[in-house]
Amino acid sequence: MLCGEFERFDGHARQLPEHHNDYVEALSVLKAFSLARHMPAEPFPEVGPQRQQNIAHIKAYFVQVGNVVRAELSKRHARGYFESKTEEYVSLFSRVSVYEFSETDFKRIHDLVGELRDLIRDSSLITEEHKRRLLRRLEAMRGELYQKTSDIDRFWGFLGEAGIAMRKFGDDLSPISQRVLELGGLVIAAIFAKEGIRALPEVSQMLLPREG
Repeated sequence: MLCGEFERFDGHARQLPEHHNDYVEALSVLKAFSLARHMPAEPFPEVGPQRQQNIAHIKAYFVQVGNVVRAELSKRHARGYFESKTEEYVSLFSRVSVYEFSETDFKRIHDLVGELRDLIRDSSLITEEHKRRLLRRLEAMRGELYQKTSDIDRFWGFLGEAGIAMRKFGDDLSPISQRVLELGGLVIAAIFAKEGIRALPEVSQMLLPREG
């Protein structure tokens, strides 16, 4: 505030000698303010017998103080903005659903993915085009599943693609089907645990038609 007032005064006074006492008074006001508020400040310029030199030194001192004040205000604004945005995103991310697997289940999921990859590649029933789709979805699912994960969209994509093959080939695809069902059961259990749902559906009921 004081620096802004000085800038307006200096623009009017234009460092003319007849305003010498006004410049000295402005410096005394700034020094008194600093002492009253116990604010750290650079050493104040000495006021000597040369009017023009005093004015020049006082003007330079106010410019220096103004630059320091503006830099500090900018720093405070940036820090405040950073802290407010951090709180905003903490609040946002805390609302995102996170699905968590036990260490045992997580290891089993990755074992099943590896087994499925080999079984799909070696299958004599699934066409090459369908193999590529299944493997692509399997790898996409593997890439998004962590021990704590918030994104399971690709899991549903793989489950749907695998369900097509399971319905088409039935028991002949048993080694693959068994692992798909086990994998699906582990992931769905984590989803339902997060949502507080206790009664878990049979994955086979979701993927395979009922008989009769």
